[in-house]
Amino acid sequence: MPTPRRIALLTVCILSIAALGAASEVQAAGFEFAGNSAMGLGRGMALTASVDDSTAIAHNPGLLSQLDGTQLQWSHQIAYAHETFTRAPSQVPQKSIAGATTAEALAPSSNKAPLFPLGVFLAASRRVSANWTVAVAGYGPSGIGFKEFDSQGGQRYMLTKLDLLIAYASLAVAYGKKDKFGVGATMQWAMMPKTDMSLVVDAATGGAQNPYYAGSDVVATIRLADMTAFSAIMGAWWQVSPNLRVAASGRVIPVYFDAEGDLALSNDRDGVGAKFTPTQLSVSGSKAHLKMAIAPTCAIGARWVNLNASGTETWDVEANIVWEGWSIIDAYEVKTEGKINMFAKKEFPTVTIAKKWRDTVALRVGGTYWASDAMGVSAGGYIEQGATPHNYSHLDFPSFNRLGLGGGIRYKGQSINGNLSYVHVFQETREVSEAYGKVTQQRPMSPCPEDCDGFDNIPANAGKFETGYDMLSLSVAYKF
Repeated sequence: MPTPRRIALLTVCILSIAALGAASEVQAAGFEFAGNSAMGLGRGMALTASVDDSTAIAHNPGLLSQLDGTQLQWSHQIAYAHETFTRAPSQVPQKSIAGATTAEALAPSSNKAPLFPLGVFLAASRRVSANWTVAVAGYGPSGIGFKEFDSQGGQRYMLTKLDLLIAYASLAVAYGKKDKFGVGATMQWAMMPKTDMSLVVDAATGGAQNPYYAGSDVVATIRLADMTAFSAIMGAWWQVSPNLRVAASGRVIPVYFDAEGDLALSNDRDGVGAKFTPTQLSVSGSKAHLKMAIAPTCAIGARWVNLNASGTETWDVEANIVWEGWSIIDAYEVKTEGKINMFAKKEFPTVTIAKKWRDTVALRVGGTYWASDAMGVSAGGYIEQGATPHNYSHLDFPSFNRLGLGGGIRYKGQSINGNLSYVHVFQETREVSEAYGKVTQQRPMSPCPEDCDGFDNIPANAGKFETGYDMLSLSVAYKF
């Protein structure tokens, strides 16, 4: 349920948008990185008051009112994830497991699939009258949708593989008066055709725990999908003076996925621990259910434009403050049905992975210098709070305190506009102690402490997290 604080922040955002529209008459943390715009990426994603292409559908639909004629746009973003986890030595004794070594568990374990090339944004817009513009788009959130780690690495009880695909089909409408004001809204149909998440679980039916490997380890994969979620973005801008524009935008309806699927079990790497038969690994009547959410947001920005004697823009600078309500995610609670046939038929219990995410605030600053009427150079950066508390640090979506620095080049022609941008995202290095970690090993057949000789679960996230990201983005727009 929305908290009073979140309701208040969303109310401020909506009122800010409404106030901008009225005044002229008298829209990454969490799952997402700041991105989805080659124009914005080069200027630190400071674009709430300046986005001038069809990606305004996502970033401020009110600014669609500034687009002329008919425009088709293709954008593509490639991301590279630097993600390494080094397991901290445990105070809990490790039993000898065939084929497993403590040295391998304590060695740095890195994402084996760091390149994610699927950041596509396709859009079209058309001015249908002097004051009205409509637009459509298909795109996905800016983030890393695939990662894979060694099933014998120190991160094995947190994550071995993640394969996530989310897409938004968007329809937007904007009303505005040229160089005065504009308001707009984007309605979105959100689809999650695939969410596969794998991790190692200890299938023991009781007894002592092991920190690195257990003789009854299996790889559990949760496979989920939901094709019918919805969202909405609102945005507005007001030209206060020829030099100053203010704007506000935000996702005012969060995305709520109610995903369903199943659960599958498989053997760990050959030669390690026990090897179970296909019958033992089967889950009779397997079903899984998980509710996920993508946060509401609110961005407020101000843009200053320097004009020469003829009134032509020579450079601009913009500052944005962005709030994202990631406290909407408290835990992944995977509700399951089905019987495990490993040792004796037993109902698979609900699996809970605590997240305890928190709301975030980011500051973005950037701008563009126009060397000529056609060519511009952009630069900018942002600082952003992490959504993940320190003791809940995880490799699935490591949202830690981050700094993004970027730059780019821009081209504006008679019919073709283009942007090429690059940003590097620095994230803090985190070290989580075993006494402090809150992401624990999953032992579904014999939960702790009742079936673990009275001891609590062993933290799976005790260790060092080293993460950083590179993003390269290109966009081309054709104007009719």
